[in-house]
Amino acid sequence: MRHFWLASRILLFFTTSLLAETDLHYLVKSHQWGQIESHFKNTTPSRESEVYSLIEFHEKAPNGDKEKRFRYLLSLIRGVFVTEANEEEVKKILTQTMPFQTTLFKLSYWKLYNEITSKNYLTPQERIQFLNRLNLEEDPICRRVLDEQIRLLAANNQWKEITEKIQSIPDSYKKYLLTGDSLYRYGKAKLILGDEKAAIEEWLICLQKDGLMDQTIQMIASDWSKYKGSGSILQLNPSEITLFLPAINANDKEALFRSRPEIFSSRLNYYEGFKHLTSSLTKVGKMNELFRVLRANKSFVDMDSSWIVSLADVLYQQNKFHQAIELLKTFPGKDAGYYRVFAASYDRLGEKELYFENLILYLGKYPFNLFYQDRLIEYLVERKGDKSHYAPLAKFERALAEIPNLPVKGRLVYWYLRSLKENGETERLKKELKRYYALCPGSYYTRVIREEFLATIKESNKPENPTYNKEYLFEYLSYTAGIPEESGALIGRNLGFVYPKDSYELGNKLGGMSSRIQGHKLLNLAKEYFRVGEDSLGLHLVNFHVKRENLSEDEKDEILVGIGDLTRNTYYSAFHTRSLLKRYLIPDDPILLPTSLSVRMYPRPHQNIVSRYANENGIPEDSVYALMRQESFFKETATSRSNARGLMQIMPATGRELAQRMGIASYSLYEPETSIRLGTKFLAYLLKSNGNELKWASIAYNGGPGNLRKWKKSVYSGDFNHFLEDLPYKESRDYCRIVVSNFYAYDIMKKYHKL
Repeated sequence: MRHFWLASRILLFFTTSLLAETDLHYLVKSHQWGQIESHFKNTTPSRESEVYSLIEFHEKAPNGDKEKRFRYLLSLIRGVFVTEANEEEVKKILTQTMPFQTTLFKLSYWKLYNEITSKNYLTPQERIQFLNRLNLEEDPICRRVLDEQIRLLAANNQWKEITEKIQSIPDSYKKYLLTGDSLYRYGKAKLILGDEKAAIEEWLICLQKDGLMDQTIQMIASDWSKYKGSGSILQLNPSEITLFLPAINANDKEALFRSRPEIFSSRLNYYEGFKHLTSSLTKVGKMNELFRVLRANKSFVDMDSSWIVSLADVLYQQNKFHQAIELLKTFPGKDAGYYRVFAASYDRLGEKELYFENLILYLGKYPFNLFYQDRLIEYLVERKGDKSHYAPLAKFERALAEIPNLPVKGRLVYWYLRSLKENGETERLKKELKRYYALCPGSYYTRVIREEFLATIKESNKPENPTYNKEYLFEYLSYTAGIPEESGALIGRNLGFVYPKDSYELGNKLGGMSSRIQGHKLLNLAKEYFRVGEDSLGLHLVNFHVKRENLSEDEKDEILVGIGDLTRNTYYSAFHTRSLLKRYLIPDDPILLPTSLSVRMYPRPHQNIVSRYANENGIPEDSVYALMRQESFFKETATSRSNARGLMQIMPATGRELAQRMGIASYSLYEPETSIRLGTKFLAYLLKSNGNELKWASIAYNGGPGNLRKWKKSVYSGDFNHFLEDLPYKESRDYCRIVVSNFYAYDIMKKYHKL
């Protein structure tokens, strides 16, 4: 029998001729089952990572074998290859020497536990013994193991063992390892063992946990009432009783509010109780009581102004627009959501001026909401058939002044220029056409504007020295729209002088995150989980670290970018870089970004696969990436609300049809090779059906070829730009703009930066 525990340790010092360990992890993470299967056709696994890759293959590949998976799981934990996976081999684990417990070992141990539980190979007491063999540390698998162990002990009425187990855990680990359910059972154990005071203390600690499930609160309430009396909860002090509110039924809650009015004026000790109380009062419309609670607990109000917005949202959904406005005015905050709820409420009340003012204030703080960007255009431009009636230019200018200069501002700039033309403001139009690129750098609309107003733009001369200063550069870009073939004076030039504020520093900071993560025990462990595709476990560790260290959302995004870089997880690198750019209000225009940011924003994952199938189907590689970026943001395991799957977000029915036509018998839509192959084939068909124009093909990919034909017939009159503005389906409008903009960005990366 081959002992691959030892082989795994040897590999720390010696690299074999087999597939590199990092490559194996990458194949597992990205669901590249075909490559894993191909590799092991003529190769026997000889180390832990290879066995683990086969465990994952047989769990997730379309042609995986459950019995083989069980055998590999058992082999990895036993440390030797077993020929038969049976109850006898499982029970040997209870007495064997345990190895150094790597991340892969712990993952496999937990997977094996679930498998042997389903097969009923161990008694409850043996299952407790099995779980007890894993060393406890700040680790999400250990957290699950401890939770399950305590659940089994409780089911077996081993309350003393529960207290002994929890008390044996180092205090530094308890905050992470003890879940709400474990804390509940720990409190119950103390109560049953006669320590009522300690039990209540533990339950109060449990009830303060952020995100505690209502079911756990109800279990605590049930036991509390059982041991303290049926009405005991209602006699608690205000701070304590508010923690129980999710477990109190509507009638009892109403009676409580009548009989205990001091609750509304009390200064509460627990934020979770404050949220329970204010949420309950908002839902039943007790506004006077709500305001009393908020005034008495100003420290909680000031701590998180987004909570006030969430309460106002509840009122808005109840059509209580005046109350929502009053709440926001009485307890003002800095959250952008204030202006969103103000705008929506004033709109429903017909207060158009107040609606407009709050709408642009909201978009000034959070311009990325495309729904409200469209609402702004609807306010400024009234469309009646072929005719458009525009709001006064002062309204456009007010919006332009408030909303930051970002790509999402493009539609507003476009309609502003059209309004100038319609109003006969020729000189102002010429002036604005010399600077429009600065207002919406990198927007889809920069090329739309150039196309529509090209004759007027060319009445002026193209600046000869665009890198002289910022003004000249933006005038040049307004002349060329950044099109590489029109912008020869910029190709290969250093444009660092025009990079947005903080962008260069942000790029440098992200470049240094890898070493910071590798030097931190908890984050390095999170990285190991991300490395094998266990994103939820890795993310749990990151969130815990962020909360414990009181880090900002910026710092959390920086960590996730660093983890993405270290694990070749393109989704995390790209998505969280984009989040940072949004928070810094930095345009994602690749012309105006340092390459340290642009390469993360516009990466080319799985390039060999994309290049092969793009060439095979005769379409540009950039068009595949443009679509992939919008569909999944490069997440191989992405699943949409409508059940579209994988990098290219193919619906199962579409996948079956395409696979059948292409003679593919066994496939997974999460496997990159399959997703890219099928998605590229479908995109090529749509391109060829639409004159090889991505703008048309993208609408068909999103809305369906049949809908595109219907929309063309009912809306199209020869001008695509005007057609897209009138397209009745918002999702396809936005989708087309983003995909085409992505295509431009990839073209720029290739021609400006040679990337």
